[in-house]
Amino acid sequence: MYVADLSQCVVLEIDNVVWEILNLCSSFSSEKIMEGLGKKYGSELVIEALHWLATMEARGLLFSNLESGPPVLGTETPQKLKILVLQRGPYTVDITLAAGGVSVAHHNLMRSLEAYASLDVVGESDEKFNENVQGIRFQSNDTSAHLKLMSRNYDGVLLESHPAKRFLSLLHYIDVPFVVPIHSARGHNGEGINTGLLWYAAMRPFDAFWVPTNSVRDLYDRFVFDKDIFHTIPYGVDHNKFHPLDKQKAKIEVAKMLNVPQIASSPVVGFFSRFQPEKGAGIYIKIAKRLPNTCFLVTVPTFNIYAHQQLPPNLICAPQQPRDELARFLNAFDVYCFPSMVGEETFGLALLETMACGVPPVVPRLDGLPEVVGDAGIIVPAQPFDDEIGSFAGTVSPTAMADAVNTLLTDEKARLALGQKARERALTFTWDKTAQNVIALFRKLKRIQQLENGYKRHFGISFAPYLNNRRKQIESQAILNNITLQKERPLMQDRYAQSIEEGLSLALLRKHSRHEVEAVLHHLCGEGRAETILEKVFGFEESVNE
Repeated sequence: MYVADLSQCVVLEIDNVVWEILNLCSSFSSEKIMEGLGKKYGSELVIEALHWLATMEARGLLFSNLESGPPVLGTETPQKLKILVLQRGPYTVDITLAAGGVSVAHHNLMRSLEAYASLDVVGESDEKFNENVQGIRFQSNDTSAHLKLMSRNYDGVLLESHPAKRFLSLLHYIDVPFVVPIHSARGHNGEGINTGLLWYAAMRPFDAFWVPTNSVRDLYDRFVFDKDIFHTIPYGVDHNKFHPLDKQKAKIEVAKMLNVPQIASSPVVGFFSRFQPEKGAGIYIKIAKRLPNTCFLVTVPTFNIYAHQQLPPNLICAPQQPRDELARFLNAFDVYCFPSMVGEETFGLALLETMACGVPPVVPRLDGLPEVVGDAGIIVPAQPFDDEIGSFAGTVSPTAMADAVNTLLTDEKARLALGQKARERALTFTWDKTAQNVIALFRKLKRIQQLENGYKRHFGISFAPYLNNRRKQIESQAILNNITLQKERPLMQDRYAQSIEEGLSLALLRKHSRHEVEAVLHHLCGEGRAETILEKVFGFEESVNE
């Protein structure tokens, strides 16, 4: 393998140890790198690699600080981007009690993006949070708010998540790249897919979806033609909070806190998520019944509906923990069992945080979970569904999950080795790397926009596939967006669904005469139907345009 120092025009041959250190050194000290890689490669090899890198640094290679002297031609530090962040709730600097994976992921990304961009975050008021984060008052029905955002010369717009449809009209007001994350691919009987398809239909050549695993792209492959619009950027994990602790000490502390002595002396299988059916709660209870001599520790706010059922005595519920204290509970796990079958499991942030604590996971082969685990856990075969039933994307056998858990509990050597592997894999996921990849995506989209400077909008029409859940089939619709070339809002709503024929007519009228549109409609619909559509469309055009 090779690494290029572009500032010095030098290419160096390196090995796997150096490659991994180079990926980690921007976020971790030499001691942390030794801890993470020493067991994988051996301490001597890691120390030798660190000494070699120190020699290269002394020669001004690989770690040269371009700000310490005059910049080399073509290597100037790129200017910070100015990014507008569209989120549903207020910006917060404290997520101590946050439980949802999306809010935790978004918060950590914002913290990491501050180093690479100036962020304007929409909210309820104009407020400066720190040097790089500014709150911007915004209401979607306030025309002056739209004008204010249009005048701020952003380099890009980042959404918190794709269900925020109220921001869709901004895509036509702000002429810069939009990056739309899809944190939940399916969910809610196709609603998640339909919202994604709506954004897809409205996107310009320089907009993009950000997805955390390839599983999301593979899902949308069934519905859309342009797969290149999906960019896979994994989440990260806060290694300062989530790291291995002394396991026996963690078990003793948790046992005392919960007043459950057997936690300190028994194998512990953990569950860290919402305790709901689609997250695998029912399967987890069945696994606990199959392994009665093992403690099954659930770190959740409440048992929900299961609190009214007869639960096995070895199932223990710990109250929801502040995120700063969570690592102690995760370190008490010998195995992490996550039988989630929900249609929104695009990644599994709780899964990665547990792996970062050196706990081997057992998960079903569904959606994005296998991509996070890799070869650092046991992936149990599962049966995915083509269409959700309720919010379930598939099913997994409780017996198969229990057998996989028992395999690790009865083989300490294999369990510890897999736990170390889980920790090493988690080290490759950092929020700083996620932020850098998001910034790189924005820069790529800006270059595409410059190449597309002759791009013209149609007559405010988007054509979108639509998942008709009742018929279990993909249908089509045309969407009239409430904009004109002057960026006014002449209609009461942001968008209206039209028939495909009506939408096609309005789009063709952007560049073709009425006679030409009439000829197309006659060919597609027949004379009678065409005349009805033309009356409607021409009347609308007459009323809207000067």
